[in-house]
Amino acid sequence: MDFRELTTFKTISETRNFSKAADILGYTQSTVSMQIKNLEAELGTKLFEYKKRQVSITDAGLQLLPMVDKTLDNFSDIKKWNQTAETGILKVAAPESLTISVIAPKLQQFQTLYPQVQLELQNSTCLHNEELLLRGDVDIALMMWPSKPSKRLIDHDLGEQRMVLVNSKKQTFQQILNDNQATFVINEPECSYRNQFETAVWQQHQRQFSTVSLPSIAAIKSIVIGGLGFSYLPWKMVKTEVEQGQLFVIKTDIVNHVHGHLLTRNYKYKSNLISDFVNIFK
Repeated sequence: MDFRELTTFKTISETRNFSKAADILGYTQSTVSMQIKNLEAELGTKLFEYKKRQVSITDAGLQLLPMVDKTLDNFSDIKKWNQTAETGILKVAAPESLTISVIAPKLQQFQTLYPQVQLELQNSTCLHNEELLLRGDVDIALMMWPSKPSKRLIDHDLGEQRMVLVNSKKQTFQQILNDNQATFVINEPECSYRNQFETAVWQQHQRQFSTVSLPSIAAIKSIVIGGLGFSYLPWKMVKTEVEQGQLFVIKTDIVNHVHGHLLTRNYKYKSNLISDFVNIFK
């Protein structure tokens, strides 16, 4: 068993509702159900029952509750014991572009403020990062998306992210649209700005391009600089190459809706560390 399972058990015992507990803790309802299932399996007893569509706590659950309360109180005391500064691990999931453009410039500031905190970064697609946060596998998630993230999460909008079409030679957007051999070099299909570009080009020009998908922005830039295609990327990712004349920005008629989002769960009691991390980016 782990701390999160015990916290979930306590929250359900207070709300008598799996859905409300999920909202309070910032989890999906399936995650809450799985945590209780795991806890019951480990303890070898049922903790909750459904009666007339109502959740009721079993006798075993009632016996367990005071021990869980004491354990959670002790855990809180242990976290505070002999601490003059924040410590622990902060887990952050972000797409590559926001790791480079948003998190990396703030790392030194964060490490100066919290030298005893270990920051664990992982890169994945935006939707996967959101899922990791909803499951409680990370503390903070960053994503780029035109639409609003899940209502279960607290959204700290980082503002519009400038997007540019880049190529290794000077062309007009119309020339690219007219080129039957033009190749779009871009991230995975779930990428938000890829979706924005492909949707806009189809709706406005009824055009689809041959596509090469690559796992990293560095690889994408290398292919485009080599003249093997064009791409649509965040400006901060190509600024250096444009200034050095390796890439050229092609003006388009695409209306940009991509924003950066920093997401946290809807904690009932949000830790100071997570709050302070968010404040760095405001």
